[in-house]
Amino acid sequence: MIAALDLALTGIAAVLWYLWPALGPWPLLLIVAGRLARTKALGRRGWRRTRFDLPLLLFGATAVFGAWLAYDPTAGWSKLWVIIGGLALYDSLARGPEEVRIAGRTVSPQRLLFALLPAVIALYFLLTTDWSRWMGKLPWLDPIMAWLAAWQPALPGHRLHPNVAGGLIAVLIPLQVAAVRGWRVAWPLVGLAAAGLLLTGSRGAWLALGLAAATWAAWQGWIRRWPRFVRWAGAALLVVLGCATVAIVLALGPTLFPGGRPDLWRNSIDLALDTPFTGLGLAGFQMAYSSYVLLLHVGHTVHSHNLLLDLWLEQGVVGLGAFVWLVVSGVRGQGAGRPQGGGQAGAAALMALAVILGHGLVDDAFYGSRAVLLLFVPFALLARAEGELGREEPGSRGAWIAASALAMTVLLALLPQTRAAFQANLGAVTQTRAELGAYEWPRWPIQDALRRQAPGSPSPVDLAPAIARYEAALALDPANVTADRRLGQIELSRGEDAAARRHLAAAYAAAPDQRATRQLLGESYAIAGDAARAIALWSTIDLSQGQLALRRWWYEHVGDPQSAGKIGM
Repeated sequence: MIAALDLALTGIAAVLWYLWPALGPWPLLLIVAGRLARTKALGRRGWRRTRFDLPLLLFGATAVFGAWLAYDPTAGWSKLWVIIGGLALYDSLARGPEEVRIAGRTVSPQRLLFALLPAVIALYFLLTTDWSRWMGKLPWLDPIMAWLAAWQPALPGHRLHPNVAGGLIAVLIPLQVAAVRGWRVAWPLVGLAAAGLLLTGSRGAWLALGLAAATWAAWQGWIRRWPRFVRWAGAALLVVLGCATVAIVLALGPTLFPGGRPDLWRNSIDLALDTPFTGLGLAGFQMAYSSYVLLLHVGHTVHSHNLLLDLWLEQGVVGLGAFVWLVVSGVRGQGAGRPQGGGQAGAAALMALAVILGHGLVDDAFYGSRAVLLLFVPFALLARAEGELGREEPGSRGAWIAASALAMTVLLALLPQTRAAFQANLGAVTQTRAELGAYEWPRWPIQDALRRQAPGSPSPVDLAPAIARYEAALALDPANVTADRRLGQIELSRGEDAAARRHLAAAYAAAPDQRATRQLLGESYAIAGDAARAIALWSTIDLSQGQLALRRWWYEHVGDPQSAGKIGM
């Protein structure tokens, strides 16, 4: 029984971080106590290695760096503790005992957890969500929602967004089905979870679960009987078709669905390209997206609604690479000669991972919310199902891959464009931390006020280090988009119109599809009296959030009614 304390104490710590992320490191005491209990019960067997240890260590390291880098330390460190809770949960699930004796009975802690957790989440969602807020999303569900709202108790506590609840339940249902096999209460538990999933109205979660189940059924029925080279060719074709679909959606989506997810993804990629190496830092998307892409003075969107994009945005290319490494390791493990891929538990874990990735293409129920606690659960179950605890990866292939990646990294680092991009990355991080670390609305009416020095008074923030980085980037690569656009934005804020127009025109020539560049360059043309070119640029972007009205207000605020009038034409 003492071995089961590890998972129990880790679970308590995870719940504490979920409910109160600002608790900081204190729940670590529970995690340490759980590890001591596990060590006492299992000895060295409680610390056996898995194939996921190295990528998880790398992921955790980039998360710590992201918390340090965050312009809002409180939000960044709060998210880090939730991520640490998720990593600790992986450790407990992957290395804990399969069964324990409690009161003379044999109990499986993992099976009990996954049998109950989806039903508990569904019940919590049904009891606490504000049904009146979500009515109308899917009209055919409105009568049920109205009935639920009529008797719903007024319970306090954190409220799950339907898309987050849907993603969580959809991922956990395969694990629940595997856990309850042979139980008398199996179908009531699965039924409650399925009802909760239905009422979330999360079509992305429904589709991801359905596709994962259909794919697994096809694999079991006939695909795995194909020759190996045919399976690899089919997988390669799917990857190519998937990449082509993504490219088409990014290229045509903003035109076909203005203001929708394709617009958000395209704009989020632009933001990620400002800091591709380091990321913005944890919990840094919302205000950075408003300030440097939408050019608004208040937060607009919580995250990019794409799991991989959010990882790149917050933890940089290394954090994204660590997660991809995790996924590839999990998929490879299922095809590496393990018996039946680990049986039902392995199949369920792989389906859960497929749902995370599938739903993560259109929303981010896990990394974009506190549900990051459960992001690593499928990997823990894959490690257990593969029966590879304590088994090391073959060293030669891994060493060859690492050496090749290192050599390519060194070669890329020698290119002037790469060095310029790194300088611009550092400049963007420096600017973001300086501006958004100080910016607070309504104390500062607009971000431009932080950049503009009033006569006889010091500048609110020191942007000289960021400007120096941008200039160093342009010295290496005169076509660096990030440096040109961000310098142009700073110069517009300070009234240096000619310099701003020069930098923004260069940014537009190098990357004409970036939303922020089009709006800023249009503003520069309007101030210069070139109304036709300004209107031509503005007509290609969504300005429905009142961006031009905000710019008119800014010029009136700094005593430049002439420029305000030109923007208000």
